[in-house]
Order: sequence, then C-alpha cells, then structure tokens
Amino acid sequence: MRQGASVAILGARGSVPVSGRDFQRYGGATTCVLVRLAGQTVVLDAGTGLLDIPPLQEGERRISLLLSHPHADHLLGLPMCPLLSRTDLQMEIYAAQRNGQDAEAQVRALMSPPLWPIGPEKLLSQPAFYDLPTHLELGDIAVNTMGGVHPGGVTLMRLTGGGYRVVFATDCTLTDGLLPALTEFARDCDLLLCDGQYSDAEWPAHAGYGHSTWTAVARLGRDCGAKQVRVIHHDPSHTDALLDGAAEELRRIHPNCAFARAGEEVFL
Repeated sequence: MRQGASVAILGARGSVPVSGRDFQRYGGATTCVLVRLAGQTVVLDAGTGLLDIPPLQEGERRISLLLSHPHADHLLGLPMCPLLSRTDLQMEIYAAQRNGQDAEAQVRALMSPPLWPIGPEKLLSQPAFYDLPTHLELGDIAVNTMGGVHPGGVTLMRLTGGGYRVVFATDCTLTDGLLPALTEFARDCDLLLCDGQYSDAEWPAHAGYGHSTWTAVARLGRDCGAKQVRVIHHDPSHTDALLDGAAEELRRIHPNCAFARAGEEVFL
C-alpha cells in the first residue's frame, strides 16, 4: 500500500556554500536531503542544509543519516546540527569505508582539532556509527546502494518504502560504463535526485571533476522512467538567473525535470 511520502531539499549547492542576492531561489546551502517514507525520516548527506532541518515527527527518537562520501561540502552541517544538541534523540550515521576509514573516522577528520574544537564524544547526543552496506533495512525502508564515479569514491542510494522509491545520486559522473547499471538501479523511481553541476558548454573544462551535466541528468531520468527528476549539486557560481534560463533545456528532455531549490518539498 502506498503511504504519503515527501522529500525536502534542505541544500542543493555543490562544492562550497554561497550567499547573496543572486542565490535566493535555489539557495546556497550545500547538499542535504530529508526523505520521509513509510512513516520514517532519513537524512541524506550532511551539507550546510542540515542546519535547516525541520522538526521531526512527534515521538521520533532515532534518525538515520546516510553519507554518500566524506568530502567537506557534504559534512559541513554536522558539527552544528541542532539534532545533536538533543539528549532525547539518537542519530545513527552510516557511511561506506573510504581509504581505510570507517564512518566514525571520516566524521572525526572534520570534527577534531585543528579543524573543529570538539569531537563527536563531546556532543550532548553522541551519534552511533555504522558501515553502509549494499543493502540495509531501516525499519520499513529498504536502502540499496551502488558505487558511483567520483574522486575518492561515492555511494549512490535507492530508498524504497511505503510503495515509493527515491534515488539519490550526487557527486557522480554519468559515464558510458556506469549508465546501464545506474539506469536499472533507478528504474521507475518516483524521484531521481542527481548531480548535474555543469552545462554542456562548461563540461569540457570540468570532465575530470567527478560531476555531470544537467542535460545528462535529464536524459537519465527519461531513460530510467523516473516520474520526477531534480538536478542537485549546483555549481557555486551558478546564479538564480542562470539556472532559471536553463530550466527549459531540462523540460525539453524530461517534462518533470527541474533544478532543485533549497526549501522545496517534493511530494511523491
């Protein structure tokens, strides 16, 4: 049975947070997404958008944070996350091993001197750390993962629950070698969230950076049969006016494809 479900875009910017009058509609906070499926809440990545996390559901005392990879723009919201100041809440942090470091070691690389004055053990709510496997059950939500193409590695995720399917594919180059498997991984999803940091014109100068073009995301959404597509991980130089001007380019490929906006809630 399909239950009510939604995805809140807390941050959609890539590389570094930005601010100013040219970044109002799409936001300047880095990547963080809140998924509500099957009566549960899961957070994807811990960019600065995590600072704007809305109140949890009544009675919720445990929340899962799944990290795609430990680059700084995807972790910057964690040290000041308001949930970690609550003694009545347990945060569980999942991440695949990177360079021999488990989830806790990846977080401690940021949350320790000299980069940060205190470690996770000093927080009022001390998070628990776990490896992120290829399949994980979080209550009534099933999480499946696959590897993406990005310097240092990245985990792509599919969350299934309550009759809905959400795919999160940030920081990934949509190579010819990856696309067949990723297309099947995302087949018939209700929402595809995918990194499209660059325009086609920008691509030749950025091909080795571990990201993709927004037109490649729209084509992936079309080919996998995604009902809705949101392009995420906007380049820090891309203003509201630039993204507004490119919106029609997406719709010509997939009519329900758009650039993600911080503060937007997508209903499935």
